[in-house]
Amino acid sequence: MLWRFAQHFLTSLVIVFSGAYWGFASIPSIMLFLQVVENTQQYILWQRSVYIGLSLGLSYIIWMLMVILLTGMIGLLFRPKFKTGQIPIYSITSFKWGFLSVLDRLAKPFIGYLVPSWVVHSYYKAMGCKIGWRAIISSDRLNDVYMVEIGNQSIIGSKVLITAHIAEKDHLILAPVKIGAKCLIGVGAQINPGCEIGDGVVIASRAVLPKYTKVPPGEIWGGIPAKPVPKSTNNNK
Repeated sequence: MLWRFAQHFLTSLVIVFSGAYWGFASIPSIMLFLQVVENTQQYILWQRSVYIGLSLGLSYIIWMLMVILLTGMIGLLFRPKFKTGQIPIYSITSFKWGFLSVLDRLAKPFIGYLVPSWVVHSYYKAMGCKIGWRAIISSDRLNDVYMVEIGNQSIIGSKVLITAHIAEKDHLILAPVKIGAKCLIGVGAQINPGCEIGDGVVIASRAVLPKYTKVPPGEIWGGIPAKPVPKSTNNNK
């Protein structure tokens, strides 16, 4: 009962915090918009509409970048360190993990507009993700990035879900995810906690890799749950 009350109380705090967080990040955008409104008071209607319209669009972009920048800075300063394995759902560790997840989700609506880009790359790195040289990330669905490693020249396709956590009954499972060099993770694939993917691996589109799966280098995996694709099938393709 105590934990349930604490959960509802913290959820309410998160709602208030989210509003304040987004509001704080919007200050530069509001300043720009109000300045344009004030400076165009003497313009005729169509001219003023053009300037105000452009300022609205630019203000929105600035707001997105400010949220991403602010979240990345917090992640850079307070990178978490969690013990891996099974953690009780109702525990201090799970609440800490939950707060960090909420913080990341405040930036996620804007990440989707900017993938792939140096902005998203920098954000994931600031949040603790280890990203190799010339890796390309086209997904906005990387969770717990402080426990995710992506090797050199690997490609993460659109809508790929990489998560280092999963809930099972009354426990939260946390385990790092490692993706080797020159891998291709197809569109919409799902990589669960504890997975280790060797160099040169291809994970087919929509495939689901169960937790703690180890994929040897150079193989192609597909399906739900993902399994090795036979070489005869590869040759026929």
